[in-house]
Amino acid sequence: MQQLIRRGALGLAIASALNLTVLDLARAQDSDAIHATRHFSVPAGPLGTALTHFAEQAGSRLIFTSDLVAQRSSAGLQGDFSIEDGLRRLLEGSGLRGRQESDAILIEKAPANDVMAMDATTVQGEAMGATTENSGSYTTGSTNTATRMALSLRETPQSVTVVTRQKMDDQNIQNLDDVARTATGLTYTKTGTERSTYYARGFEVTDLQFDGLPSSISEPYSLDAMSTSNMAIYDRVEIVRGANGLLQGTGNPSAAINMVRKRPTRDFRLGAELGAGSWDNYRAQLDVSGPLSDNGHLRGRTVAYYNTANSFRDAASRDNQLLYLIGEADLTDNTVLTLGFTSQQDRNNGYDWGGLNTRADGSFYPLSRSTSLAGKWAYLDKTNYNLFGDLTHYFDNDWKLTLAWNSLWSDSNFLSSYPARTAGDNFRLPISKTDYDDQQLGLDLFATGPYQLFGREHQLMLGANSRRDDFDYRIHNASNTPTVNITDFDRAQIVAPDINYGSVGRYDNTRKEQGLYVATRLSLSDPLSLIIGTRVSWSDYEISNPTSSDRYREKGRLIPYAGMVYDLDKHHSLYASYTQIYKTQSSYGEGNKLLDPIEGENYETGIKGEYFDGRLNTSLALFQADLLHMAEAIDGPRVCGPTGAGVCYREGGKVRNRGFEVEVSGMPLPDWNVSLGYTYSDPEYIGGASKGNDYNTRLPRRLLKVSSDYRLPGALAQWRVGGDVFSQSETYTSAAAYDIHQGGYTLVNLHTNYQVTRQLELQYNLNNVFDKVYYQSIPTSNNWGGLFYGEPRNFAITARYSY
Repeated sequence: MQQLIRRGALGLAIASALNLTVLDLARAQDSDAIHATRHFSVPAGPLGTALTHFAEQAGSRLIFTSDLVAQRSSAGLQGDFSIEDGLRRLLEGSGLRGRQESDAILIEKAPANDVMAMDATTVQGEAMGATTENSGSYTTGSTNTATRMALSLRETPQSVTVVTRQKMDDQNIQNLDDVARTATGLTYTKTGTERSTYYARGFEVTDLQFDGLPSSISEPYSLDAMSTSNMAIYDRVEIVRGANGLLQGTGNPSAAINMVRKRPTRDFRLGAELGAGSWDNYRAQLDVSGPLSDNGHLRGRTVAYYNTANSFRDAASRDNQLLYLIGEADLTDNTVLTLGFTSQQDRNNGYDWGGLNTRADGSFYPLSRSTSLAGKWAYLDKTNYNLFGDLTHYFDNDWKLTLAWNSLWSDSNFLSSYPARTAGDNFRLPISKTDYDDQQLGLDLFATGPYQLFGREHQLMLGANSRRDDFDYRIHNASNTPTVNITDFDRAQIVAPDINYGSVGRYDNTRKEQGLYVATRLSLSDPLSLIIGTRVSWSDYEISNPTSSDRYREKGRLIPYAGMVYDLDKHHSLYASYTQIYKTQSSYGEGNKLLDPIEGENYETGIKGEYFDGRLNTSLALFQADLLHMAEAIDGPRVCGPTGAGVCYREGGKVRNRGFEVEVSGMPLPDWNVSLGYTYSDPEYIGGASKGNDYNTRLPRRLLKVSSDYRLPGALAQWRVGGDVFSQSETYTSAAAYDIHQGGYTLVNLHTNYQVTRQLELQYNLNNVFDKVYYQSIPTSNNWGGLFYGEPRNFAITARYSY
């Protein structure tokens, strides 16, 4: 063997002068050798290095040019495969194939729809696709969140960010807050340690999507019920910024956040993780996937997760459990049925509902970051069950028809308090016990495919969807209310509450949405494509509370969509788009007539770049997002609303946000993943009583997010190093007698990863390296809570095993 290795090394040296690599280590003698199964253990890394390892282990002869594999990487190969199957997997997503040439295998660029041809067999494959798991990349090949049509980032005439599985692993992203921290253009505020509100382009995000089906988080307490504390079951998160009314219907011109679940694989895979970190944070995860039948027509996947942790906040801790089950069945050669189920239990002790507050003049108290006004008895418990699935039929003409559904049951309750200033530094702590019940069901029937017109091929998408959200909650108050001095108090002062179960506030909200939608992507010429579409939407919102009941409906509302992409050359495209969305109002005008819905519009134009077969994507976007017909109170007698005793409103408010975004994601050099996002926005009132004032100043106007991961060269190739930087501008709350102001701040996180063996890697993450003291959220008032510290410096160690 040593002789063969030396002979191979000599061949490599000679071939390098010709820019050609020939790997010949006990060449495969015949077709049987190609199809025989053997064990491979090839680490992830540069494609050329991976092919070298593969040839050595296969005893096969590979021929390729160095420029062909430059800028390409491989996810590696672990397990038992034939040479044919192993090479196909090693080249997966590279745009290359292996072709049998006499007694050697030639690595070459793959023609369309053909990645590998060896002997008499042809193995179908694809270029870099939508799935990011095992891609080792910070970008993706295609998304469909914007239009249901599978388009590359460059082909989509809107701003799209994808947080891939690799990026989630590198940054140890565990929940949706972590996603918002790293994704371009997203930010969030806290109104409870486990309750977040997400924003994009200055406006609140009102829906989350699961595999493209929207679920509402628009109620004030939606995220007290819905769990977003675990990313273990998701392949990626796709974020489309701007108005997304075509598929979603109602909402704000902010963003669609689509969490795309992991799917079963056709080969057996096993992944396991153990983690430990600051504040006794321990977690374990097992992910098993593969065929459930000999012919592979039945496949399944299971993810089990457990996490227990304390907190930097006094008396706070959590215990989270998750079980994810999903199965796929090939009912026929062209029909696939998918069924899945998720169970999550989140137990949060010492739950801080109200946070802290400022002094009466708006300045910050010099409090420790561990300070919490939550009693030891405080908690928030969530139980979520999710049943979902889809049935897809693939037609011979490249059309496909899909029926998808997503049902979610959330049952939660919390007991906690919030601070209300009485005078000076003294705060009452009104206590509430609240029980939530949230049931959501979404259905979507859609078809996509190509068609011919005027000698060119175009794409069409059409469908119908329906969803319903029944969100009910009961509020019980306590008959005792502790009072503390925030500058000097003992937790023992925050006594256990005496809940008055005889008095209850009952709130029942039902939100319904139906729509028909259609869009087509017209190929007007080789460089020019046009996407036009529309939705006809019906919405219905019923509310019932202790003082009133009412219903708000909008029938047959048209929502247009238009986008154009012009290819300047093979790497760059100009694009422009116009999108709409709307949201029903609950305000009444003069004559006791319900106001028309708020309208959201998004205008966007920019330039996108795509390099190295889609492994690096760039974009520069200019945008304008508007909110129209916002309600403003009218001075005068209270004669409006269901009871005829409420404030009257008019449609006078208008907010406009203009800004730009810059984004880079992917692999600019071999073994270097990078993502960069910069956002500037300036939302302000341009109509109504507040005209000329800034809008939502608690959100930063400037956001910079940079992430990087680099595999060291040569003898240090087992090491990867990287980190991420988060920087935001100032935020403030303004009132006549005070200002609450936080200057801009920057956070730095670092990570390193060591490949111990082919299957085992160790990772170390250090967050907030310089231990910056900052507030993740500032209050809306100096009289109420809402001030939450960000996390101090902390670390996490992760061991990952894959087979």
